[in-house]
Formats: sequence, C-alpha cells, structure tokens
Amino acid sequence: MPSLNSIIGLPGIELESATRDGLIEVQAHVCFRPPCIHCSHSQCRIKSSFIRTLKHTRQGNRLMVLHIRSHKYRCNRCRRYFNLRIPGVLPRRRSTESFRMEVYEKHHGGISQSLLEKTHGIGHATVERWYQDFVRYRVQELKSRHSPKVIGIDEHFFTRKEGYATTLCDLGNHKVYDVVLGRSEIALQPYLEGIPERYRTRIAVMDLSETYRSIVKKHFPKALIVADRFHVIKLINHHFLKAWQLLDPTGRKNRGLLYLMRRHEKNLKPEQKIKLQS
Repeated sequence: MPSLNSIIGLPGIELESATRDGLIEVQAHVCFRPPCIHCSHSQCRIKSSFIRTLKHTRQGNRLMVLHIRSHKYRCNRCRRYFNLRIPGVLPRRRSTESFRMEVYEKHHGGISQSLLEKTHGIGHATVERWYQDFVRYRVQELKSRHSPKVIGIDEHFFTRKEGYATTLCDLGNHKVYDVVLGRSEIALQPYLEGIPERYRTRIAVMDLSETYRSIVKKHFPKALIVADRFHVIKLINHHFLKAWQLLDPTGRKNRGLLYLMRRHEKNLKPEQKIKLQS
C-alpha cells in the first residue's frame, strides 16, 4: 500500500498527521535544506519558521489542505535572506500546481465555474484566471516547438470572411502542427519565419501548387519536396479524360464506361474487363 508521502506527490515533504472533518487537514514539514537561491551556496542557516497553507488535490469528495512548516534561511556567504521554495508550488501561491492543473482540466472538460466554486472552494474569478494561465502556458509551448522533420502542407476553406487557411501537419508523429490563416506567401511569411529550427525539416509533402513549392524552397531550404499521391493521380486522371474526350467523344459520355475506367484493374470483374477492353 503506498505511503501518504507518495500519495501527496510533493518531493521533500514529510507528513506528520492528517485529520478528516469536512476537509482533509494534513500537517507536514520540509525535510531538506536548500542551497542559496542567490549564490547557490550550500551553507545556509535557519532564520525563522512559518506555516504555509496550501490547497491540494481532492481525495474522494473531500478537499485536501496542506499545512507545511517551512523556513526562512540566511546564506552564510552572501548573507542574504530567502524563503524555502517548495517543489510543485510557485512563489506566493496558496495552492499547489497539481491543484491548479486539476481545476483547469475540469473546467476545460466542461464543468462550470459555479460548480468548481462549490467543490474546490475557490471563486469563479480564480477559476477563470487559472484557466487563462494554463492556456498561455500551452500557447507558449506550441510557439517553442521546433520544425517537424516531415511536414505536410495543404489549404482548406476556412470562412467566407477569413477565406482560406493553411494546415501544417507533422507527418512523422501523425498530428496537426498548426493552422494559419491565408495561403499566399505574403500572408504566411511572418508565421513561417517564426518557426524555430526550420533546417530540421527534410521532407515537405504537398499538392502541385507552385505557391507552396516556392514557400518551401524559401523557408525550408533543406527539405525535399514530395508531391502528394492523391493530387498526382488526380492530375493524371484530369489529362487522361481530356485526351479521351478528343479521341472518343461518344465513349467519354458513357457513365458506365467512365466508372470502369476509374477503377483499379484488380477490382474489375471478368465481364467488366472484357467490356472495358472492347
């Protein structure tokens, strides 16, 4: 059976006692001595102690509140003071990061602010603020991603007002890399110039658009341009049907024959092969 320390999930925190009366009140203390945050000197002495109260994750239907006895230190070398930084807790926060993440995930999953206010004991304004914090963290993570090794580029219609958008896919990991409004080189240039480590891209898969070919040559100089098979077959079929129209206008209008012409040979029945051959 796991210990209480592993259930709490905060390294360097040792539990003393726990009471259950509406809330789960946990008494704990810090069991490590940190180096100086200013000069990284290891010799620091305790100046004073204080209790830090933090909201933690929920256990069942009860909210867990941690009362951690922490310390204020004085560095023996630089003689500056600092408060101990608890792992998993940001400075000047009254809740752990796991608790804030839990609120964010529940609100992102559709639970309203008023319900979270009742179940987690926080105001609706706090829920909104925490949600926006984690959204900003996520956006920052997406901005710092490096360019994928195999990238796919294609356009699609977005809205009547905004027009077209360009979708960039990370084909190596089978997921969407980003979606950017616009499809011209002028519209995409500011975004493409902001992608870090574009030299990492080795293959760019796209349709036969000259615009995208020039974009890849300019912004992904080491990428090999590969035409998407779907667009190649579509182009071949287009020119084949035009040539068929010139050679046999009557047969080109035969829908049954057109259906057989578009099918793969292995999918044709024997009588269909004879009809197509004739």
